[in-house]
Amino acid sequence: CPMQNFQRDGIMRMEHPTGRVAYEPNSLDPAGPREHPAGFTSHASEISGEKTRVRAETFADHYSQARLFWRSMTEPEQRHIAGAFAFELGKVETVAIRKRMLGHLAVIDSALCGKVEIALGMVGEADKIEPLRAPIALDPSPALSQVRKFVPTLAGRKVGVLITDGVDRALLDRLRSAVEKEGGSVEVIAPTVGGVSSADRKPIAVDHRLVAAPSIFYDAVVLAPSDAGAKALAGEAAAIDWLRDAFGHLKVIGHVPAAAPLLALAGVKTDAGVVAMGGPRDVAAFVTAAKGPRIWAREPSLRS
Repeated sequence: CPMQNFQRDGIMRMEHPTGRVAYEPNSLDPAGPREHPAGFTSHASEISGEKTRVRAETFADHYSQARLFWRSMTEPEQRHIAGAFAFELGKVETVAIRKRMLGHLAVIDSALCGKVEIALGMVGEADKIEPLRAPIALDPSPALSQVRKFVPTLAGRKVGVLITDGVDRALLDRLRSAVEKEGGSVEVIAPTVGGVSSADRKPIAVDHRLVAAPSIFYDAVVLAPSDAGAKALAGEAAAIDWLRDAFGHLKVIGHVPAAAPLLALAGVKTDAGVVAMGGPRDVAAFVTAAKGPRIWAREPSLRS
């Protein structure tokens, strides 16, 4: 007979599994499939004693590696891990399971558990978990952290530039040249896709219409409208959302002076990732910032 298990949606799966759980053991579906009591066994044959299959005592250590991973992360990475646990556990309807999971997190690291408890509004409600084998303190491994290994680069990255009629074509050309020199690419965005005219009345091709090119598609953005264009964009929800999302996603934002009202409307506060642009040196400053990581220092002011 076919073996019952909890694998779902894998390759060649034809069944339509029912129920709420996809793991064993669990307490939500006592009547569901269970691990076979016999499982895999080795044939006992006499040689100079019995041949047996025995797990090492360290197999019962379920927490040390998780603790090592957590303690090897930088502060922003730990913040995101705790946020991910809070997000997922916030969707768990059964309170007892939330408390049990908090208990497991407490064994891994009390700081991790504390962050998730605060986010869930369940401070002090974690179950007391007694591990089969107490976790050990391992030296943090910098190799596990993506932030610590980050190498500044624009290679393969995209910069989105939002422009309007009257844009400074020389600035756009300098920006494109500087980004492409670093291996990146520039895409031009405007309220309409048919093209715009620069301040010197020359046509500029547009890659995307604003409503079809949200800032999530770009690694860094530049806001370069004319004075009149900025006033028009101030009444466009898509433009405010474009800028607000880039700021909320901790991206580097370049802007010309005319864009100042838009920054205010989007709630953008000046920091190391908000770069004023105009002259050649400003373009270089933007490129240097855009080569770096996300602006992690911005995040605590935006969300808990």
